[in-house]
Amino acid sequence: MGAVDSTFIEIVSERVETWIEGGHESLLRARTACRRLAENAEWPPEAQEDLVLVVSELLMNAWTHSGPCRMSLEVSGDTAVVEIWDSDPHIPSPLSTSGAPASEDDSYGLGLVNTLSECLEFLPHQIGGKTARAIVVS
Repeated sequence: MGAVDSTFIEIVSERVETWIEGGHESLLRARTACRRLAENAEWPPEAQEDLVLVVSELLMNAWTHSGPCRMSLEVSGDTAVVEIWDSDPHIPSPLSTSGAPASEDDSYGLGLVNTLSECLEFLPHQIGGKTARAIVVS
């Protein structure tokens, strides 16, 4: 019997809330929801792909390092705010201005997210874990 995918995705107008528990199928559903929001906001195809890539990289990073995670995505006009919460308290090192990781311990995917985003930041939580926040403009 295959693994159960218990992804919860709620799309409300310009916002998507997703709890990722089931691995790659859950990630695929989150990317699909992201693409729908960008399409509904009439983003150009290239900008839609950039947003989906940012979401994919942040989700894969969170999933790899902590397992279950939560995504919030809001698209308003030409701006998207992506927030990914995970339970890993590790805050990645600052990225260089080129978008490359500042140290070997950091992910090249985060360098790509930094390049495609207007802003990438990591916010620690007192109750544990962190939120990665990226702002993407079409």
